[in-house]
Amino acid sequence: MTQLLDIPAADFATDGRSPQPIRHHLAEHELLSVEAVAGLADRLPARTVEHAVATDIGVVVPGGARALDATPGDVARGIEDNGCWMVLKHIEQDPAYKRLLDECLDEVAPLLPGGAGAMLRRQGFIFLSAPGSVTPAHVDFEHNFLLQVRGQKTMHTGRFESPEAEQRELERSNSTSSHRNMEYAPEWTGEWDLQPGDGLYVPVGQPHWVANGPTVSVSLSITWRSADGLRAEHVHAFNERLRRTGLSPRRPGESPRVDQGKALAHRVYEKARHVMSRSGS
Repeated sequence: MTQLLDIPAADFATDGRSPQPIRHHLAEHELLSVEAVAGLADRLPARTVEHAVATDIGVVVPGGARALDATPGDVARGIEDNGCWMVLKHIEQDPAYKRLLDECLDEVAPLLPGGAGAMLRRQGFIFLSAPGSVTPAHVDFEHNFLLQVRGQKTMHTGRFESPEAEQRELERSNSTSSHRNMEYAPEWTGEWDLQPGDGLYVPVGQPHWVANGPTVSVSLSITWRSADGLRAEHVHAFNERLRRTGLSPRRPGESPRVDQGKALAHRVYEKARHVMSRSGS
C-alpha cells in the first residue's frame, strides 16, 4: 500500500502542544476532487454539511453567517464563483471516505507517544473555500491533521493571554447553546503557508484561523480524540454550567477525582437531555 503521509517522527509534537508541518500524497486522490466532494455533499445527512457566504465573515465573528439557498452539491460545484466556504462533517459516514480516513490515521497511530491510548472517534472533515475566503478564529477539541489538497491557504495559530482566558473560551466553545467562533482575537504567534501536498498538525484547543488564497481551496482534516481529551470536554461543559451560577470552577487536570465526578455528571445530563428531546418532553 502506498504511504499517504510523510510525518517526521523525530520532530513530531509528541506532547500534543505544538503545531507540526508534514507532507502528504493526497493532492490527486480521486475522492478529493471538487466533483467527488459535491457528490458526497449530496449523500451526507443535511445536518453534517455547513456553508456560509465568505464575504460575510471576518477573523472574529460573534454570531453565525449567511448561507445560500442551494443544495449542498450545487454549493460545492459553484465554489469557484459563489464566494462561499463549506465544510462536510463526519465524512466517515460514507464507506469509501471511511477507508481513506482509516488508512491515513493508521499511519499516524504508531507515532503517538507511549500512554497516549487508543485513537477514539476517528472523524474526517472536508473544507471547500472560495478564493479569498476566511475561516473565522476558533478552537477544536480533536487532534487534527489539516491536509491541503488543492489551492493555497494560510493557517494562523495563536495562544491565549492567560490560563484563565483559555479555560473560559474552552468552556464557552463546549456549550451546546453557543457557536464555535471565538469572540475575541488571541495573540497570533504562527503563520503556516499550505500548498497542495502540505499538512499541519493542529493540537487540541489551539486557537487558529485560516485565510484562503486566490484560487479555490480543498482541504482534508483527519482527526481523533483521546480518552483524556473526551473527559476534559465533559469537564469544560460542566464547568460552563457552574460558571453561569456564579461559581469559579477548577480547570481540568487540577483534581482528577473531581474531574471524574464532573465528567460523569455531564454524561448523565446529556443522556437525559437526549432522551427527553426524543420523547418530545
